Amino acid sequence: MPTEEGRASKAESDLREQQNSPESLLLLRAITASHLRAQRLEGLRLSTSALIAVLGLVTTTVTSIATAVTVIGGLWALLHAVGLSAWAQREVQRAALLQEMFDVALFRLPWNLVVAGPRVNPDEISKLARLYRGSEDLLRGYYEIPELPGPYDVLACQQQNLGWGARIRQRYSFAILIVVATWAAAGVMLGSLLEITVADIVLQFYVPSLGALMMGLDTYRAQQLTAKTRSQALIVVREQIVAALGRPDSEPELSRLAREVQNVIFQTRVTCTRVPNIFFDRYRDRDRVDFQASMQELSRMVNAH
Repeated sequence: MPTEEGRASKAESDLREQQNSPESLLLLRAITASHLRAQRLEGLRLSTSALIAVLGLVTTTVTSIATAVTVIGGLWALLHAVGLSAWAQREVQRAALLQEMFDVALFRLPWNLVVAGPRVNPDEISKLARLYRGSEDLLRGYYEIPELPGPYDVLACQQQNLGWGARIRQRYSFAILIVVATWAAAGVMLGSLLEITVADIVLQFYVPSLGALMMGLDTYRAQQLTAKTRSQALIVVREQIVAALGRPDSEPELSRLAREVQNVIFQTRVTCTRVPNIFFDRYRDRDRVDFQASMQELSRMVNAH
């Protein structure tokens, strides 16, 4: 008959193996491709808005195109408000739903139909997975799973998700805010230097920039809200784990907590597009050291009890 340590080790091994199974890798390929589509759409929106904003800057000296650029800027802002945002949100929704399918299967959690809705159909998963062009090795070991018994191993993965996601989104949101504030201030400075009237600077600079400014502020608010929600959830998870340590009847409670935490993770994924990879890749090694220290501390506390 297997010992308690043996059962725990088997569970840990199963979790590590499961995230690299053919079914999991298929989902990860689809997830990556789906997020890339959402990011490309976001990039298209951002680049178009930036181009129109730059044209607005040009009209301060080339007045012959001022009226055309003002009209284009206004139409783009309207299109962004009523159409493109909804399209982008659908792409984000699908990517988040695929990630939820991966997490729920890996963590052996019940599917929350009320929060997430129906799963993505297998034919759509297969179609998206075929769009992935990267190496499959990049998808292996998606979570760094510490040697912990369940459900602590699941909660450890969720802590990584909450903490890492909050940090990256904070980093990205502040970068966006700096760009928006700099561009808004540039209009005021330009008007003063060229002695342009307030009405002209509004029409020639701010109206063409309206789409970019709206998108930037929307992105900042969404990323800030997501980061705040994840940070608050992370605090609760840590407190609940500490409260449960040493209690023999805590496993059902922690399993329910894992399901509730997963709801938060899904809802924050739906809120906004995944942060551009540069904000993750540039600081990856440094961030990994920090979160590995957190996992080591969790392992020490659990193993001590």
